[in-house]
Amino acid sequence: MFEVIIQNKIQETPNIASFELVRADGQAMPLFETGSHIDVHISDAFTRQYSLINHSRSNEFYKIAVLNDANSRGGSVALHKNFNVGDRLTISAPRNLFPLNVNSDKVMLFAGGIGITPIMSMAIELDSLGVDFELHYHTRSKQDTAFYQQLSSSPFSSKVFFYFDGVPEAKGHSVESALASFTDNTHLYTCGPGGYMDYIFSTAQSLHWKTENLHKEVFQAQPKPTESGDKPFKLILSRSGIEIDVDVHQSALEAIEDAGVDIDMSCEMGICGACLTTVIEGQPDHRDEFLTADEKSKNNQFTPCCSRALSDSLTIDL
Repeated sequence: MFEVIIQNKIQETPNIASFELVRADGQAMPLFETGSHIDVHISDAFTRQYSLINHSRSNEFYKIAVLNDANSRGGSVALHKNFNVGDRLTISAPRNLFPLNVNSDKVMLFAGGIGITPIMSMAIELDSLGVDFELHYHTRSKQDTAFYQQLSSSPFSSKVFFYFDGVPEAKGHSVESALASFTDNTHLYTCGPGGYMDYIFSTAQSLHWKTENLHKEVFQAQPKPTESGDKPFKLILSRSGIEIDVDVHQSALEAIEDAGVDIDMSCEMGICGACLTTVIEGQPDHRDEFLTADEKSKNNQFTPCCSRALSDSLTIDL
């Protein structure tokens, strides 16, 4: 983690602001790969993840875009209302959970609303590398379209397609028609609200795209139904030499913290993987968005912030 200063804040749309962040110590910003995000420590109560936007001076400052979402848990609203140019924040080094395959025959990019931040960065890199791609961008209206002018005047503007709610799509200008033609090495990347990404994925799957060629960025965990079958379980911390009882209404992470054991954490929603812990014995009940289905099937690691145990006890390397 290191401290940054907000050097610029721009109202991109009525509900989206971009922030330029420079290191408080004047050093260069760490390099990052397209698709990376940072953890932004907003307050003791809020740490949130935001995608980094590619630009030519990213070693001098990072740029993020934040939606002022009244339905959020409070982090985005706090950034919009309480932070301005000159204010300080603490951020993490970049991490990439949404890597781009630049060896694709073609890349299809789909952004819904604020999901444009990592998707636009992918378009910038693909264009610089000469990789064929299309960017399909869905928003409520032109007024609500962040970076509309930048994309419209970009060197790859002919590959960008805008969709506005309530505006009829031109003939042949739809998600279905865009996804109709592909090869075994065509990859799809999407970011946006959960329902939007599900729609993009289901459309691709109905056209028989390979599942391994479909990639999405998760901004927040989807609400999970109450697990009526939850039961208490025992958590055995092998290195600490202690056993912890986790009750029905408590997360494993909360139990670990209550026991006074330090553990890395960030999103507390099963998205970022910061708290990922090795499982030595027992069967986890995986409820995260971070591990792949194959990784979950191995049952050799789990995320204590949201996952539980199917076995009576779980021994972990902590």
